[in-house]
Amino acid sequence: MHVSACLPLALFVAVLPVSAMPSQAPWTAPSPFSMTLVDALSADPDYTSLLHLLQRTRLIPTLNKLNGSTLFAPTNSAIEKHSLVNSLWRTVLEDKTGVVPDNIQEQLRQQLLYHLLNETILALPTDNNVLVYKTLLYPRKFLEPPTREPPPYPPWIPTPGGTLGGEPQRIRVAAHDHGANVGVDAFGKNGAKIVKGVQDAGNGALLGIGQVLEPPPDLATVVSRHSSVSYFHKIATPDIMTHLNSTSEMTLFLPVDEAWESLDPIERLYLESEFSAADLRRIVGMHAVVEDHVTWSESFDPGLNLTTMGGTQLDIVATPEGTKVRNASLVHPDIYASNGVLHLVSSLLLPPDALKLTPEKYLLALNCTRFVSLLHSVDLTGLVNDTETKYTILAPRDDILSIFEGPEVPAPGSEELKKLLQYHFIPGRWTPTKLKNGGLLETALQEPGLNGGRQVLSVEVQKNDKKKSEDKSISFGGAGVIGDPKCANLFCIAASLPPPDALQAALPSLDLSVFLAAVFSTSKAELLRTTPSTSLLIPRNQAFKRLGLLVSAHLLAPSSKDDLENVILHHALTTVEYAHSLKNGSQHTFASLEGTDIKIERLSNGTSLVSSSGGWAGLKAELHTRDLLTQTGVIHELSDIMIPRSVRLTIGKLVKAAKGSTMSTLVNKAGFDWILNGTAPPEGSPWADEKYGNADDAFKNVNLTQLYSDVQGLQIIVAQHLIPTIPSSSGLGDETNPLYNNRPLVFDDATYSTIRSSESAYGDLVFQQRSDSKECSWYEWAADSARVLSWGRSTTGSGTGGVIQIDRLLVPYQPSWWFEYGAPSAVGGIGLIIICAFFYGSSEAPAAEETRISAADSVADNIKSFIAGGFGGVAAVLVGHPFDLTKTRMQTAAPGAYRGAIDVVKKTVAQDGIAGLYRGMVPPLLGVTPIFAVSFWAYDASKQLIFALTPNRTSEVLSIPELATAGFLSAVPTTLITAPVERAKVLLQIQGQGGSAVKYTGVVDVLKHLYKEGGVKSIFRGTGATLARDGPGSAAYFAAYEVTKKQLNLGAIIVAGGTAGVAMWALAIPPDVLKSRIQSAPTGTYSGLLDCARKTIARMAFAFPANAATFLGVEASRKVLDTLF
Repeated sequence: MHVSACLPLALFVAVLPVSAMPSQAPWTAPSPFSMTLVDALSADPDYTSLLHLLQRTRLIPTLNKLNGSTLFAPTNSAIEKHSLVNSLWRTVLEDKTGVVPDNIQEQLRQQLLYHLLNETILALPTDNNVLVYKTLLYPRKFLEPPTREPPPYPPWIPTPGGTLGGEPQRIRVAAHDHGANVGVDAFGKNGAKIVKGVQDAGNGALLGIGQVLEPPPDLATVVSRHSSVSYFHKIATPDIMTHLNSTSEMTLFLPVDEAWESLDPIERLYLESEFSAADLRRIVGMHAVVEDHVTWSESFDPGLNLTTMGGTQLDIVATPEGTKVRNASLVHPDIYASNGVLHLVSSLLLPPDALKLTPEKYLLALNCTRFVSLLHSVDLTGLVNDTETKYTILAPRDDILSIFEGPEVPAPGSEELKKLLQYHFIPGRWTPTKLKNGGLLETALQEPGLNGGRQVLSVEVQKNDKKKSEDKSISFGGAGVIGDPKCANLFCIAASLPPPDALQAALPSLDLSVFLAAVFSTSKAELLRTTPSTSLLIPRNQAFKRLGLLVSAHLLAPSSKDDLENVILHHALTTVEYAHSLKNGSQHTFASLEGTDIKIERLSNGTSLVSSSGGWAGLKAELHTRDLLTQTGVIHELSDIMIPRSVRLTIGKLVKAAKGSTMSTLVNKAGFDWILNGTAPPEGSPWADEKYGNADDAFKNVNLTQLYSDVQGLQIIVAQHLIPTIPSSSGLGDETNPLYNNRPLVFDDATYSTIRSSESAYGDLVFQQRSDSKECSWYEWAADSARVLSWGRSTTGSGTGGVIQIDRLLVPYQPSWWFEYGAPSAVGGIGLIIICAFFYGSSEAPAAEETRISAADSVADNIKSFIAGGFGGVAAVLVGHPFDLTKTRMQTAAPGAYRGAIDVVKKTVAQDGIAGLYRGMVPPLLGVTPIFAVSFWAYDASKQLIFALTPNRTSEVLSIPELATAGFLSAVPTTLITAPVERAKVLLQIQGQGGSAVKYTGVVDVLKHLYKEGGVKSIFRGTGATLARDGPGSAAYFAAYEVTKKQLNLGAIIVAGGTAGVAMWALAIPPDVLKSRIQSAPTGTYSGLLDCARKTIARMAFAFPANAATFLGVEASRKVLDTLF
């Protein structure tokens, strides 16, 4: 009779006696009229420990009431041995007070009920069959914590239900070593040995066992203890194990360890990581069946279909050869558990494509575990868990991230970390073949500083091997790619951080440090950091020097904070403009935070020039696109500083920056205060803005009291320091490089008129390069100069004024009357006397045989004169240029540079070789040839003009005065060519002397510089002096030649030409000196009368051979031409 059939009756029978007593009655000897299991246990002293445990768990009435059961009774030794490893059993056995924490003893009772069967075993198995029996244990979850309340009534009756779907736990019995074991596995192995055979106990059978039977634990514990599923236990997360422990009625089909080797290695690596919970839950769900009952293997035959927790179907087919679960073999069935059963199968029960390789799995395989962990901390796993991901991932490896541990990497879970990680995801699939050098790619980071727009990342692609297109070095935002991409959209990179704020982004660039220091000195730093969607155009450090130290000093002065802030904000555009839009875009005007616009000019050579809204004329800066990314936009670099129109740089501000308070006082007292204020000159004043400057240190040796008292002298001094501005149209820079226009003047070997120049020939200022510094001086006998310290341009007026700071006061020079006019007049007078004496002595000689020619022959004669004059010019240059170079260098060199003409030749040859004597020959060769051609043509034309003006003359032969007049008239058209050519020749000849740099490359370059320096007027500077020289000189030149020439032979021509040259230069020396001084700006010409005479004789020595060669060429070529036509 089974307990399940008699439970109501047993319950009814037990109610009365139990209700009559509040507690269980002590155990008494068995009744002589009946035999129970308790009687059998009491009769055997080997079960005293078991009786004690049964009494404590109040199971004595249960054993007495049972009918047709079997008890596997552990012996005393078995219990003692078990108590050594089980604290619960040990506590109950050792406690003599009867007071225990668990008043119900539920756990101990469950363990003892596992030793009871709901049927009687009459005999033990002797064959290989494994017998399965149901115990009286209905597993259920224990109360936590144990209760101290009275036990339920009645406590000794097993209650159906529990975690096996109302089924009791099962136990197996199998033959073993000439005996039998209980609690064996499905294959009859292990278990507790039955040490005492079957004993009839009246209401059941009693079998003694040598080992306590442990009830099967929960599935999680079963899995952890089974060696065949150690891999699953290794990868299972705590959540998975809790799920296996807490879910009732679970039938679990678990693959053995070998089955997992069929997975992709990357998938296995992922499952072994700490991020595989989702995949593990999916796997467990496809291997677990939870219904209202547990499915043991006995129900597999002949077939069965189960639905898993994951929704997949498991088709089970049992055949004599074995059982198949889907396509897997059932390896080990029915591993009992307290909340279900475990079946081991040979392979994974997964449908195709159940586990897909996601980017996260690749990341783990590439040793990017830390990166994945950070993604999980900010809930960005969706970016890497989608198999159809639309992102290209830039992942730093663990070894790289370990270097950046600390403040560089934000705390896990923080918003800063989330932004950092989003910067590593680029929308779209960007394979290496799609990446282009210098490109900008949008990232997943939506930056508030960009008004919600996506932050971009720069790409650099460099080919390592030109022959192999696939051999590339790739970097993102400066972080290089390590190794080859493992999949199409995943790159392992060294490191990549999202852009910082604008000022932090610029800090590592040392070449931008001056501008940043200026920003931090103002209140606009936070504005530049936080204003969204801005582009900063930051000038390099050199820009402050190029700007002019005085302008820089003014802007950086505490009193000029407003000007500095306006300049800074003028370099911040109100839109984000990356390199491609600045270089190739159609927009040319951009607004700035200062409120005014800047303009970008794109040149054909790829250069971009930026023009500010204000500043001086022609102020430009070259744009160097950097695409230095920031939180709020981008940074580019400029070669120069841009000045907005809101900043007025007056002369007064620049003088103050130069610490020129004394000079300011002088200017005010002299009546030039309007210059300092940047206002228009007084009504009727001939001046515009001026450039000048002296620091206070320049007045150390000046008696200021005496200077202030002499108003007229004060005005002269101030006028000496004021240079009228050059018209803005002429420019101060180089057309090929418009950036070099930040100086108020061109300093290299340039001459400028001052306000005093209109009243004095010694008012000009000359700028020359001396060693490593620039010197400015003026015409005087004793060389006096001041060194240029710094400069700055003003923005007022036409924007062409400025201040040049020098180290000393320029005291105006006024030579004595004798030195100014006496020496040149004496030399000219002596020359005139010599010429008059010469012509007087020759008055008896016949005049030149010049006769009137017919109109028909006039054209041919003019052509012959023009060609013959050209040949004469070539001959003159070839012979006379070394003499002319020596003369020019002696006239223009600084005092003491040369000891004489021979010294000039020696030093020139030593420095440049023989070719140095012909330096600057191209301009005169190009100019002198047409000059002489025009001169001889004009001479012949002038003679015919004289004939035409004197129709009633008595003689057809021109007199000497008439020849001189014709010579003078020939100089008029010649001067138009002579003046610019002579100016270019002089400048080319003097460069390179005194250690100065070679500035000009040729005559065209000279004329171009002269035009930019002063326009057409600068090119024709000295024209009046040239005419004053060439008019009388040409008169004497041609007259002397005609008088001297007696017959056309070599000796006559040479003597006549040489004589003509001596005669010309006797009159031309004084104006020639004046002309050279005007054109080349020497520091002084003569040191006295003897020096004047010496240089006159030297010039005449040059004149003879040069002009002898000229007339030889003219007459010889004229003779050839006469034979031709």
